[in-house]
Amino acid sequence: MMAKPEKTSTVVMFMGPPGSGKGTQARMLQEEYGFERVETGALVRSMRADPSPIAQRVTALYDEGRIALPPLVAEIVIRECRKILERGRNVVLDGSPRTLYEAERDLAALRAGGASRVLVIVLDVPKPETVRRVLRRWICAECRQPAPVVKKEVPKRCGACGGLLIRRPDDTADIMDRRWEEYTFRTLPVIELFERQGLVARIDGRRPIPEVWAAVRDVLQRSFGLTPR
Repeated sequence: MMAKPEKTSTVVMFMGPPGSGKGTQARMLQEEYGFERVETGALVRSMRADPSPIAQRVTALYDEGRIALPPLVAEIVIRECRKILERGRNVVLDGSPRTLYEAERDLAALRAGGASRVLVIVLDVPKPETVRRVLRRWICAECRQPAPVVKKEVPKRCGACGGLLIRRPDDTADIMDRRWEEYTFRTLPVIELFERQGLVARIDGRRPIPEVWAAVRDVLQRSFGLTPR
């Protein structure tokens, strides 16, 4: 009797500078294609309730705009991904990997866990544009969806779920400078590594969200033949 083929999954990693729209595109991939999303920032923020010194150190680094302890971040991201891959589902990574250490660990673990197809989508946006976006960004306290402010008047409630809109404590000019520094010196080498492996598709992230999403869908179709569910 022929053995049943093992389940295989697709993994998409959104990478780019802070404020480039990674989270927005990852949510759209989750909603339209049924990918399960692993958001590194949310995983780190969930550690605030942990009183241990290591957890408090990780969240403090995150709040300062620094990359938090790559071995620990890699461990928690891999753990979440394994749960999804064991169910034969597709994964979208939002905010990871950010260092070469994480990249090597993540990629090896994903492939060992059944991810036969890996695509890294890089959203290219210049620094001035990302700073402008972040300083105008509000997010929902409930569903965490961003609500960019187009006009000076800020809506009080989320258009998606009605939750209260708040500012992220790390959405400041000073912290954006630190986050860009971390991106330049620690994350760009990760993108270069993935490019050498032929895993990267670059998209101009300066365009309006629907146009960026259309480009993402085109890449998914050309790379894997994926279409919305």
